[in-house]
Amino acid sequence: MEVTNEQMGETPKLTLGDLGVAAWALSELFNYMLEGYENEEYGELTKEQAENTLNSLRTSFIKINAILEASKGESNEKGTTE
Repeated sequence: MEVTNEQMGETPKLTLGDLGVAAWALSELFNYMLEGYENEEYGELTKEQAENTLNSLRTSFIKINAILEASKGESNEKGTTE
């Protein structure tokens, strides 16, 4: 696989935009799975596995959202002091 527009050895940094995309993707997946759960369509999962997955997705979203909120606060503080 050829990588272009990147310095070899440099790893792109995680950005707030990346976290926003991750939060959005988790939200979309949660909503999709919730719709299936409400219709009692669990796919290959058991009901309990579906519930555990929904709880994990919700927890992950909350954590990412908290990081975003904290980062926005830090950005605002830096912006007002500089």
